[in-house]
Amino acid sequence: MNFLISRHLKRFPAACHYSTFNRCINPNTDSTPLTIKTICPARHASNGVIPPLPALTLGVSGLIPFFAPPLYMMYNDWLFCGDGELMHLVYSASILSFLGGVRWGLTLSTGSKELPDWRNLTYSVTPSLLAWTGVLLHSPLGYVPITIGLLGAGIIDIAWAGYPPWFKILRTILTIGALTSIGMLFHVKYKSDKSLGVTKSIQGFKDKYYDWKNGPPSDEGDAN
Repeated sequence: MNFLISRHLKRFPAACHYSTFNRCINPNTDSTPLTIKTICPARHASNGVIPPLPALTLGVSGLIPFFAPPLYMMYNDWLFCGDGELMHLVYSASILSFLGGVRWGLTLSTGSKELPDWRNLTYSVTPSLLAWTGVLLHSPLGYVPITIGLLGAGIIDIAWAGYPPWFKILRTILTIGALTSIGMLFHVKYKSDKSLGVTKSIQGFKDKYYDWKNGPPSDEGDAN
């Protein structure tokens, strides 16, 4: 019996071992059903509005790649950078795909009220498809499905049952931050006089297409 209990307790943090072992040996001491939450209350200790420190730290740190490209452009006299825009677009798509995986993982956790049904799993894969579409379309059209996905996923996660209050508050902050960074990026790209601007970007694209289609200009005319 003790051997089986020891093997079972290896799957949980040490802080949970004593209470679990005591309840297994003396089941009459507590009538609370033995569930994942009662076995390991440390995992569910933060049920209030303040996010746990690891989630808050990693979540806020995840905003750095969102704000780095537009802030870098603003710092450099509002000079638009195409590589920075691509970095921002790809990272936005990566985060959007991650948000779908959060819902997928919730349906697989032990004791979760959310089942792996068509509704939950369809929602889980939709952000990845929107992110993939955004990367294929490039900027600026690529930001349409990505922005819709980030905003929609935020609204659904905040309104959907199954998440603790602190997670919904954190999702609100991070969603606003991500959408704000997109607005800052487009402000630099289209509103600043010192950026490349739409006209020059389109003309540069036309010149590259012309060179690809007709080849580089010949120097024979100049030689004659």
